[in-house]
Parts: sequence; structure tokens; C-alpha cells
Amino acid sequence: MKIWRCEDIRAADQKAQELGIAGIVLMEHAAIALAKVVIEASKSYGRRIAIICGCGNNGGDGYALARLLKQNDALQVTIVKNHEIDNLSGDAKTNAEIAVRLGIPMITPEQLSADGYDILVDCLFGSGLSRAIVGENARLIEQLNKFDAYRIACDIPSGLSADDGLIQGCAFHAHETVTFGGGKLGLYMNDGITHSGTITIADIGIPPQVMNEYESIVILDDDIIQQRLPHRTINSHKRTYGNLLLIGGKKGMHGALCMASEASLRCGAGLVTMMGEELHCGSAFALQEAMCLNYPKLDSEAFQKQLLHFDCVAVGNGLGRDERAMWLIQQVWNSDLPAVFDGDALYLLGQWPKRKSRTAPYVLTPHPKELSYLLGVDTKDLLKNPSEALKLSEKTFSNGVVVLKNARTLISDGSARYLNLTGNHGLATGGSGDILCGMILGLMGQGSSGMDAAACAVYLHGKCADSLSKTMATRSILPRDLLRQLPKELMSFDIE
Repeated sequence: MKIWRCEDIRAADQKAQELGIAGIVLMEHAAIALAKVVIEASKSYGRRIAIICGCGNNGGDGYALARLLKQNDALQVTIVKNHEIDNLSGDAKTNAEIAVRLGIPMITPEQLSADGYDILVDCLFGSGLSRAIVGENARLIEQLNKFDAYRIACDIPSGLSADDGLIQGCAFHAHETVTFGGGKLGLYMNDGITHSGTITIADIGIPPQVMNEYESIVILDDDIIQQRLPHRTINSHKRTYGNLLLIGGKKGMHGALCMASEASLRCGAGLVTMMGEELHCGSAFALQEAMCLNYPKLDSEAFQKQLLHFDCVAVGNGLGRDERAMWLIQQVWNSDLPAVFDGDALYLLGQWPKRKSRTAPYVLTPHPKELSYLLGVDTKDLLKNPSEALKLSEKTFSNGVVVLKNARTLISDGSARYLNLTGNHGLATGGSGDILCGMILGLMGQGSSGMDAAACAVYLHGKCADSLSKTMATRSILPRDLLRQLPKELMSFDIE
């Protein structure tokens, strides 16, 4: 499943019309898709339906919907309009005039009854909204949100930005959203997560070759992960699956290093070595299956030779931010090893503006605050427009993979982009990121590209949390619970 930026979907819609597909035909297809969802919802929630129509094409979809639903004698359909029909234009006016001639009941927002409807369909504002909703329209949306009715949004909940998912003044709170042509990023980001409900992407007749002319983001699913997980063979041994080094674990922070290392092993890594401060295999935090090394002397030539013994490296888990940590980051960055940079490593990279471009494969795993360190951009600005933040990341780290972690994680290597929808707030605890870092490294060690490793790790990491939430309180999930769940999730995929 793919999603697009709002401007690209609008451009594709326009191009389809230039090819000869009339706008009113596209509007009819949108109304048909919406009608299917409304009719299905009426079986569970009731047959009294109010369609709230605005004065743009979103309203036109609503008038066409009312006509289609009117054909079902079991449904009671009412149109709520905040405008005069004469003020409409184009396809929206055509559908509104048909609704008038059919005698479909129409009322004003002031005539709405709180207990008069079982289903509300929001066709007020569409994805082209570019200003905050205020005044009477804001009061109408706030009123609708208070009604005890099932709420369905047409294309996008009114008031929600289609590109960043932020509320513009106020927003319709939908239980379900039917979006047209392609998914909009805003439905899956920021406030869109809580206001869109269940999302259905409806084909309205825009040819696929037209949509494919525009950059899209692919939503990760089981099939994609199945294709990208590294395969294993009977004719293999431990070095077949990577000799990995994880550097971190400053004194007092060994736990982060141990969790990341175990995650690498749980993903199938052959050999794992932890490098930390005063780290030894008899310590309380030691991982029995991993080997241990203490931090090296600050000798660049000797350390680069030591790195040659490994296939790939991760750095940053519990590393700290002192001078030695910066030296270690610089050494790994300047090496030829495939690498994952996580945690404190991301802050330190941001403090090293004169670093040269890295030629070896690498993955960065920032959350918004860490990305602000890397890009020198305020965190609030990153959160407002995550897609633009990702573009800036692609430009700054043009030959790497960026994993922008948040409630919905974006992954990019500059040419392909993924959006992950698995996971829940149980991951919002210290140590979850260390597990993810170790998983990415473990998959890279088995031969996966940085992009494939990141996609698989992020998706499985979230699935672990989703599965755990079915058997325990989500707020009680700990990172080590993810480690126990990971082998069960991997059983779902045939990677032999």
C-alpha cells in the first residue's frame, strides 16, 4: 500500500482529467466507495445518516453520496449544508442540484439534533484546506464531535492537514476515514493517528501509471518483510551470519549495550562482541552468548586494525558524550565497516560538522530530538512536517539510511521510503531504541542492506509490542519483553 503527499495526489487527479477522465466521474467513484462504507456501518450503528457538506469538491462528494444512499429505502438520509446551493460551482454544484431535485432533506447546522442521527459523514473540508478553521465552522465541528454517533470522514477529517497530520484550528474526530486516489501522509502522522480512525484507501479511477509518476511512501506489511528478511541455509556456520561489534556501555549504562547485543543475536547474528567501559563477561549485566572487550586506547591506527576483525558495527548504546565517546564515533565513521549509529552517537555526529562523507553503508536511527541534533533544526519544526524533515535528512546523509523514529516511523535511503504502522505506546520507554538498533545490526550482519535491515527491524519491533499488548498492559511492556517476543514473531516468516 502506498501513500503520497497531498499536492502529488491533486496533480495526479488533474492529470487524469487531462487524459479525458471527467472530474465528475472521479467524484462519482469517490461517492460509490464512500457509500459502501456507510452502508456497512449502518448495519451496526443505525440507519439515520447525516451528511455534512461543505462548498468544495469534498461537499460535492457528500451530495453524490446522499443520492446513492437515497436509493436504499432502509436508510434515512439528511444533508447538512453550511452554504447556499447557488454559491457552489462545477461538479459539486451539479451533484447538489441533483440532490435538490430528488427531494433529499436538507437542513442548516443550527437545525442539527444531538440525538437525531446514528452516523455522521464529514464532507465539510477536504485535503486542500490551507487555513485554520474558525468561527461557525469550528463550532459545527466541535458540535459534531460531541454527538453520540459513528463518525466517518470523507477523504480526510475536516481540519486535519493532509501532509503533516496537524490540526488546523480544530478537526473532526473520525472513527473511520475513506480516502481517495491514494493514502495521505497526514492521516498516519501526528494528530492524524488519533483523528482518522480506521483508514480505507479507495480507488477512484486515477490510472496507476499516473500515480506512479509521483514519489510515494510504501506502508510496510508482512509480504514486504517476508521478501526482505535474510535467508538461512543448512550449509552454514556462525561466521556465515556475521561477526558483529557493538560499542557503548559507559560505566553505569551497560544495560543498553547488553540489550542491543541480545537483540542482534535474537535476529540471528552469528557472533557478537560488546565493547564497553570496565566490561567483563562476569559482570551482572553481561550477556553469556556475547564476547566482551574494554574500550581501546586512543590509538587510531591500532583501533582501525581491530575493527577489521568484524563485519559490521553499531555504536552509541549507553556510550555517553565525553571526549572518548567522540573519538570512538569518529573512528567508526571513518572506517570502511557497515555501521549503525544510535543514541549518543547521533548527538555526537551533530557536534562534528566537518565530518567527511561516509562511503561504507550506514544507518542512522534518530527520534525527533536526535534528528534536531543532526540537522540543526528545532524539534518542533521537525514534528510539524516529518516528510520535509525526512527530505532534509536524505540530502544531508545522501548515501545512508535514515530511520526517523516516532509513533509512526519513516525510513528512507534517499530513493525509496517506508512508513511503519506497527507498534504502540509500550515502546515509549528507555531501552526500546537499543533493541531496535541491535535488530538492525543483526540483520545487516546476515547480509541485508541497510534499508532492508531497517525496514524489517522496525516492523518486527512494532509487531512485538502489538502482540505483547494482547496479553499484558501496554504501559507495562519493558524492552526485555520485546526480546522474549521477537523469536515468536520471527516464526511467522519462512526465512529458511
